[in-house]
Amino acid sequence: MGDHARRRRGRRLGQHRPSRRSLDRRQSRLSAEAIRAAEIVTIGDELLQGSVVDTNFQYLASAISTFGVRVLRHLTVGDDQREIRDALRDACGRSPLVISTGGLGVTPDDRTRPALAEAAGVRLVADRALIRDMEVLYSDRKIRMPAINVAQASLPEGARQIPNKVGLAPGIHMRLRKAELFAFPGVPAEMRHLTQEGLIPFLRERNGEAPVPQRVLRTWGIGENALAERLQDYLSSERPVSIAFLPERKGVTLRFRLRDGAYERPGDVLDEHVDEAANILGNLIYSTREEELEEVVGYLLLLHRKTVAVAESCTGGRIADLLTSLPGSSGYFREGLVPYHSERKIATLGVSEELIRRAGTVSAEVASEMARLARARAGADIGLGVTGVAGPDTVEGKPVGLVFAALDSEERRLVREWRLPGNRERVKDRAAFGAINMIRLHLIGGDEGTS
Repeated sequence: MGDHARRRRGRRLGQHRPSRRSLDRRQSRLSAEAIRAAEIVTIGDELLQGSVVDTNFQYLASAISTFGVRVLRHLTVGDDQREIRDALRDACGRSPLVISTGGLGVTPDDRTRPALAEAAGVRLVADRALIRDMEVLYSDRKIRMPAINVAQASLPEGARQIPNKVGLAPGIHMRLRKAELFAFPGVPAEMRHLTQEGLIPFLRERNGEAPVPQRVLRTWGIGENALAERLQDYLSSERPVSIAFLPERKGVTLRFRLRDGAYERPGDVLDEHVDEAANILGNLIYSTREEELEEVVGYLLLLHRKTVAVAESCTGGRIADLLTSLPGSSGYFREGLVPYHSERKIATLGVSEELIRRAGTVSAEVASEMARLARARAGADIGLGVTGVAGPDTVEGKPVGLVFAALDSEERRLVREWRLPGNRERVKDRAAFGAINMIRLHLIGGDEGTS
């Protein structure tokens, strides 16, 4: 069929080329529609090889779900420009929102920028203002900017940059096929920052100010299966809520969402069911918001005007690091000591040599004495003492994962013994979080699992 015949057939079938005005009207209608579906593409050979755990997907899926956006597909591709191009182009042909992470650096394996330009059929254009900002940043740090960094200031023509205040590579927002596409760096801290600065405001504007109601209960000191067992009767009853169990480094988070349906006051309906679960779990819950355990403990210390000092061994300073990670921590943190070797427990802290010889370095008695001496030495209201076996080898015949944590205050003295599973890092993590959780329970006047 010749070109002339094709044009005539197209006109007969109504396949005329739309005018600029009709395209503008169509674009306006599209931009006004709420977005209900998305695809997420995570990029990097390290993800496919299992060298890095993909936490970005979990964060993004959770963030957009609060605005009623459901993830239809999640795809991981390697650092191959053609694969990235095809994955993004195909996703943008299916869904109204596509988010990618990774590949926005300047090393040879960072191919997302050229892949985006190729998928859109446009060229990469240097953003001069962004280059100047990068030069100022390096100048302020008195460091010469590598010439290769200029590549991070290149954007597909027509794309909008989202400033990155946490790193160098900006986020990218562009229209590709039927989708709004957001491309973020793969570094989790940068991705989260750009999500909050670029994606969330976009969804709030598009989908409305009131996000889909959801609630969280963040717990410490109980595993996923044990949580499910405690909530067995609750879970077996018919409810208009769905519950996701999310095991994390800092305990298990329960995320509650309303099932599809019409509710006059959806927030109140959700609160009623979440409160019922919270009453069952009691003090196992350390937060009903998106807060970290150390944030809650720091807030409680400030609220009660209490100070704390720490003497820690097997955790290697991790407890002090957690307690000082928040602005204003000087208001409650007095001192942190890491008397790792038994000789330093004696010489620096003042633990009795006879006590160590009799009870052993890893013992309830030594942990209790470490807490008492730390508190006395710093003049603090609360003392923490932690000693244990992080592994991989046993100590004094005591097994890997055995940890004693003690809390000393004017009101009470207590010691906890834990048998913690996992490798060395896991044991240190769980011991540190368990120790600061003891402070939380002490300040609220409760104990593990009590309401």
